[in-house]
Parts: sequence; C-alpha cells; structure tokens
Amino acid sequence: MIYQRPEKSNPKTALKCKNSRTAKMREFKAFSSTEQSALPQPHRGPSSSEIYAEPENFLEVEVVNPKTHTPNGSDTRGMFTDYEVICRTNLPAFGNRVSRVRRRYSDFEFFRKCLTRELAMYGGPPRVVVPHLPGKILLGNRFNDEVIEERRKGLCKWLQAVAGHPLLQSGSKVLVRFVENDRFVG
Repeated sequence: MIYQRPEKSNPKTALKCKNSRTAKMREFKAFSSTEQSALPQPHRGPSSSEIYAEPENFLEVEVVNPKTHTPNGSDTRGMFTDYEVICRTNLPAFGNRVSRVRRRYSDFEFFRKCLTRELAMYGGPPRVVVPHLPGKILLGNRFNDEVIEERRKGLCKWLQAVAGHPLLQSGSKVLVRFVENDRFVG
C-alpha cells in the first residue's frame, strides 16, 4: 500500500489515510507477534515414553533371596547362607545384560580383597576407596531370619555403592567377574 498525502479539503481522504495508518500498525503488531512466536519457547518436560525408556548407560545390582544351607543334614556345623546377586546393565564392559549368581559372605570378602588389589595395580594414589563390608556375625544367632535380612540389606547397600562408582563400572574386570561368573575365583 502506497501512502499518499491527503488533500486538506477532502475529509474522507483524511479518514482513509488514518485508517490505513491503523492497518499498518496492526500489521506491525502482527509482525511483532510472529516475532514473539519465533523466540525459543519454554522447555517442555519429557514425554512418558522418554521418561520410561531405558537410560543410555545403566548398571543395577541387588542382593536378594537369602538361602541357608545345611550340607551335613541336621548337623549345624558347615551351615552357611548365600545370597542371589542380580545385575542388569547395558554397559559394554559387561558380557551379559542380565546375570544372576549366588554368593556367600566369604565371596563378598574375597571380592573386596581382589578389588583392592586390582585398584592398587593402577599405581598412584587410590582414586577409588572401597568401603568396608557390613560386619561379620559372630554370635550363635547368625542363621536367625532377622539377622540374615539385616546382612542382606547391608550387602546390597555395599554392592550398590561399589558398582555405582563410574571408574569401577567402566574398568573393573573383578566387578564384572563377581556379578557374572557362576563361580567367583577372583
């Protein structure tokens, strides 16, 4: 639209000119609103499929299902309790996506020693501090269901702390063998 200067004598032309200015202002406002819509919008949350999708890298371990074994029949000597260690992961260092193994408390002690030895081979100051295991049960009630459940919770918390360390997730062969091999030999 070309703006023409109105003649002073014709009031209709002056009105027409004023209306065209208003139209141009509306057009300008319309441009302004399109400019606003071109600006980045506030971040929207993830969709439900994104929330429940498998994470890019994960390692989940849990200690469950304690079982007490009596190898000599009714004789309590030689009794022991083992625990099921379940591992789910998609990390490339691990050979299996899901593994289930059974471990005794003595296996956890041996694993901690092997892990400490493996970390010492890297040399220099320790970059990973391996926490202490929950204490041994020395009293005669070590096969009590409540005591076994407390130990299971302690071992689960301990193993999650160890497996949750990024350096161990990506570089510890001992961790992989402990959660994947049926028989742990170090």
